Amino acid sequence: MDVVLAAGGAAWEAAAIREIEASTALRLARRCVDVADLLAVAETDVASAALVTADLAGLDADAVYRLEHAGVRVAAVESDDGLCRALGIERTLRLGSLDVVARDVPAPRQAPQEERAPLIAVWGPAGAPGRSTVALGLASAAAAQGADTVLVDADTYGGSLGQALSVLDDVSGLVAACRAANTGRAAEAGDHLLGIDDNLRLLTGLPRADMWPQVRTGAFELVLARLRSLAGLVVVDCGFSLETGAGHTGNRNQSTLQVLDQADVIVAVGRPDPVGLARLVRGLHDLGEAVPGRPPTLVVNMTRTSLGWREREIDATLRRLTGIVPTAYLPFDQSGLDLAAVSGRTPREVAPSSPFVTRIEVLARSLVSQVAGPGVLPAAAS
Repeated sequence: MDVVLAAGGAAWEAAAIREIEASTALRLARRCVDVADLLAVAETDVASAALVTADLAGLDADAVYRLEHAGVRVAAVESDDGLCRALGIERTLRLGSLDVVARDVPAPRQAPQEERAPLIAVWGPAGAPGRSTVALGLASAAAAQGADTVLVDADTYGGSLGQALSVLDDVSGLVAACRAANTGRAAEAGDHLLGIDDNLRLLTGLPRADMWPQVRTGAFELVLARLRSLAGLVVVDCGFSLETGAGHTGNRNQSTLQVLDQADVIVAVGRPDPVGLARLVRGLHDLGEAVPGRPPTLVVNMTRTSLGWREREIDATLRRLTGIVPTAYLPFDQSGLDLAAVSGRTPREVAPSSPFVTRIEVLARSLVSQVAGPGVLPAAAS
């Protein structure tokens, strides 16, 4: 196996080189001077593993994530186990047994299923179909049903949930949590959650769209994992775009793709007007390519009689063009949603009898029962 070495002048570097040169299983492809050099080498496919020191200057959770997803196994040599775990490094080696990396089978990056809260991703195409409104409605309804719920605003094109709930601070919970995770402090992700209601906490999104580069790929994965260990249910409001970037580097849409890939349920939201339906049809085809084999729960939002279309007619159109039939139709309750927006509270709090609230609570009950496992609902409510 070809390996690269990034020791940063550690005391064990010379001994490691001698051990690799004497090994029949390993071959030293390159000694890297820093993290930038290490990432550049990873892009060339010249090595299958990287032997590093966990305290290498510039090595963070995002760099580890990018190396692993470029097919380079990261192993820390003679390093602190706690720091390795914090950075997402799953392999630790000691001098004298470096060739173990050649026999290593990569371990799953995620915690066992029973240790993770279910994740519901709310996605929809461009054109403001109401992704954030639906995500907030689902999260608040699930919390009211007894699920300890975390709502995450992960729309990298501009978060809105903080403003919708009267959280007007420019500090982004998402950015703060990702910064902490990227420097090995993923355990602090829960410190950036804001209590909204009983059983409902919010991780606020980006107050400015140009802040998206601060949501680093590896750090965001660690934040999601931490939140799923703290809550009974996680609901994530995603961005609309599913375009992928070139190479292994992160891009603006990576957080959406990560969430969709990890979600237990994907809720796809669309509008029932002609433009909204056209975008929804194209978006569902794009979604099928981005996460194949994962049919979404389809929700048609903002339904109203003034369009002149019955639900069965929309059903037939979507079935013919996408093969998917909507699970729920959410009425466009302009007065109820406006009242929630101007008061900075959830729709169910200010307009409990709203037809929108009534329908979305039925949908939330169905989704929660679909993903329910130990810890999602209290015993009395299960």
